[in-house]
Amino acid sequence: MNLGYFRLIFLGSMLCAALSGCLKRTDSLAPIVSITNPPSGATRTTENLVIGGYALDDEGIVSIRVNGGDLMSDFGKESYVTEIGMKLVQFKFRALQEQEGEIISLIEVEDTSGRTSRLTHKLVVDATAPTLEFEVTELENGRFRVQGLAQDNLSVQSVRVAGIPLQFIPSRNHQFTIDFIPDDQTTIEVIDGAGNRYTQPLP
Repeated sequence: MNLGYFRLIFLGSMLCAALSGCLKRTDSLAPIVSITNPPSGATRTTENLVIGGYALDDEGIVSIRVNGGDLMSDFGKESYVTEIGMKLVQFKFRALQEQEGEIISLIEVEDTSGRTSRLTHKLVVDATAPTLEFEVTELENGRFRVQGLAQDNLSVQSVRVAGIPLQFIPSRNHQFTIDFIPDDQTTIEVIDGAGNRYTQPLP
């Protein structure tokens, strides 16, 4: 064999290496992670509270860590070890906190290329019912007027007077005035962002 033959083999191998490098698929996208239930906000209790979501990646998921513990290993009761490498993984985990306060969950999702996405999910445990101050004034033709102030430690979400929902932007304090015609079951109801209720009959 002459020198030109060896040069031809060498150039061919270099060309193949260059082409394979160009054709090799690179993973430029980090995983997508989302919490679908419950959304960030407030809840009345952590009893039987399950936080759920999904992880999505074009190459595959290898790790879903919640506050450092990997759901895709033999971690706790919920293990997704059999779903390693799947492109879509729906997962869930239980909140550890049992008392009032803020639950912070750091979710880290890693794909087969080592790219990692992080999501911080915040949930406030609120077992405190809203409060209400009001006074009722009798008007003409059997009508009454109620003036009140609804308050909550987080947010007043809903106020209903005699079944009539009031329109307002949720806030910690909401002052209102409304006229109504009472019946035997007329009430005023206040609901906060966690679902806690305060109900009071009206005269």
